[in-house]
Amino acid sequence: MSHDFLLILAAACYLIAAILLYVSIRKRLQGWRNTSFALAVLGTLAHAAAQYSHWFGYAVPDVSLPYLLSLCALVVMLLLIISTLTRSALYAAGLVALPIAAGIMLLEWVLPHGNLPLHEVSAGIAAHMVSSVLAFGLLSIAGVYAFFVFFIDHFLRHHHLNPVVRSLPPLEVLESLLFKTIFAGFVFLTVSLVSGVMFINDIFAQHLVHKTILSIMAWLVFGILLWGRWRYGWRGSLAVRLTLAGVILLILAYFGTKLVLEMILGRSWQS
Repeated sequence: MSHDFLLILAAACYLIAAILLYVSIRKRLQGWRNTSFALAVLGTLAHAAAQYSHWFGYAVPDVSLPYLLSLCALVVMLLLIISTLTRSALYAAGLVALPIAAGIMLLEWVLPHGNLPLHEVSAGIAAHMVSSVLAFGLLSIAGVYAFFVFFIDHFLRHHHLNPVVRSLPPLEVLESLLFKTIFAGFVFLTVSLVSGVMFINDIFAQHLVHKTILSIMAWLVFGILLWGRWRYGWRGSLAVRLTLAGVILLILAYFGTKLVLEMILGRSWQS
């Protein structure tokens, strides 16, 4: 099967699974929930096959952004599936995870690719690039989950249990997936920073120092959050604020450094 066909199959399975899960929660139909989970597993298998065909089907795989984001979505879906096998209630988080994964599949299908093959860089630089984008993608997805956690928490605190809120996954379920995603992203961010120090000779040069410092700050924020979750059970608004703070730091590190230097500080990117 072709790569594009696998992408479309995965996206279709994810979307149908999300719809069936929504109906099963609203109408309390266990059979529809089981069917939804089976479709989610099928979609994940198709998703994994698409990623395998890309990363191992070519002598020199492309490391363009759409492929790396798709890999991030696959990691999140594997986290969801594995978590559901150990605790079935966690599958309710699929109401958020499934549509996001489907959207990324479709983006991979339609977006033009940057055509950046791995043979153009060393193995160490490639490891740094891939881990950096995986970290950014996973932690950005965690930021989306954090918004849903804030949304659910806000309405629960104000007792606004309207049909939309009732159809969303339980707060503790979504928080569980949120922290699993943050942990996975934190691991890749650690690999990114370590590989950057090891393989980029001028990582603290003028044109990279801002990105490096912001990435380290984000790493500290997520590290503190994970430690607080483990040690003190942090959750709710505190977890949301720290998650979004870390994501904002990463966005500034990956995309905003040049904007800050040139438009806000009035300095040249190369100065």
